[in-house]
This record gives sequence, structure tokens and C-alpha cells, in this order.
Amino acid sequence: MTNDLVSPGLRVTFFATALVGNMTMTGQWSRDASTSPFIDLVPIEQATGARKEFYDEMERLRGSGRVSNLFKAYAAFPALAKANFQRLMVLLSQGNLSNKFKEALMTALAEANKCDYCVSFHATALRTAGASDEEVVAALEFDPDRIGLSGKEKALFNYALKANGDPHSIVSADIEELRRKGASDCDLIETLETVNTGNSFNLINGALNVGPDDFLSYMKGRGELWKKSA
Repeated sequence: MTNDLVSPGLRVTFFATALVGNMTMTGQWSRDASTSPFIDLVPIEQATGARKEFYDEMERLRGSGRVSNLFKAYAAFPALAKANFQRLMVLLSQGNLSNKFKEALMTALAEANKCDYCVSFHATALRTAGASDEEVVAALEFDPDRIGLSGKEKALFNYALKANGDPHSIVSADIEELRRKGASDCDLIETLETVNTGNSFNLINGALNVGPDDFLSYMKGRGELWKKSA
């Protein structure tokens, strides 16, 4: 992976390799009946009260049955579930950066965080945003040069990975280079919020053993690959 950021310190290539190497090499995808979620994922047909209202809103926007297990978990705190879903909708429907960029970044973060459910979810969304299978693989390999992004978005992708590894490693030279690529203040916030969103979803899924959605089929089995390479 090439690095468009010119500040001193580790290149993003080395950061990505070190980051993946430091992660626990097990995923949640292959759980079976003996490893149930650690939180009650109330089915759509059993939801009541504020939880049902939230599910109804998700189905209205995403389609019948499309209440993800992530948000079934969040719905234990319905107001927080609604706030996080609205935040996600703002991130994906507004701003200057492409959804392809944002989903590629969240796919990469899911790979780094070893959340196989999140890899499948965001890789599926990345394909919906126009990426090819080869571009999805490039995201999983932390290589923005092969994802079909603009020069600005390539630089922001690398910036996001560096900031995710150590936000205090970002220096003024990094921002100056991003400015030369055309990045605005809004672009910086949009990029970092994408990192926040991806990481928070990875955390919820992993820490609560949430597990996959029935409607996902693309890029399944990452957890098995990670186990074999451990």
C-alpha cells in the first residue's frame, strides 16, 4: 500500500500490518448454538413498546425484515438505538465524501478489528456502493490505491488508518498534505466520524457476541480464515 501522507513516523503500510498483527485472531461468525449472543436480540415479531417503534422505523427505511442484529442489540436502550441509527443515516446520506469511501473504510476497520459480521455487512454495503469484488479485497488489504477512490479520498483513507492507530501521531504536515489534496474541515470530520462509527459497531458486535444477520451472504467466513492464520 502506498502512503500519501508525508509526516514523520511509521508509514501507514507498517501501521496496518502491526495493527492486524496485534488483534485477537478469532471472529464471531462461526458461533453455534452453544455460543449465544450475550444480550437478548428480540425478534421483530416479539418487539413491543419503544423497541417496536424503533424496529418499525428501521423497516420503513431499510425494508421488511431488515433490522440488523447490531441494532437489535442497541434496542435494549431504544433511545440510544434511535440516536445511533439517525447518526448513521446522516453519515451515509450527507457530507462531501462518497459512500464507497466510507464503506471501504469501515470494511477495512472491521478487518483490522477482527469483526467478521462487520466485514460481511460493510463489504456488502461497499458492493452496493459500486465496488467490485477486487476493490472489496483491496479494502480488506488496507490499500486505497486499488479501490477506485479519488486522490483526496485515498489520502483521507490513509489518514483515517493512521489516526485510528494513534490519533496523537497526526501532525500538521499530515493536515497540510490533505489540504493539498483538496480536503476541507468538513471532510476531516466526516472521515473521523466514519472511523468512530465503524469502531463503535465493531465493539458492540464483538463484546456482546452479536453474530451475523440472516440476510447477509457476502464475504462470510472471515473468522475461519483468521483462526487458521492464528
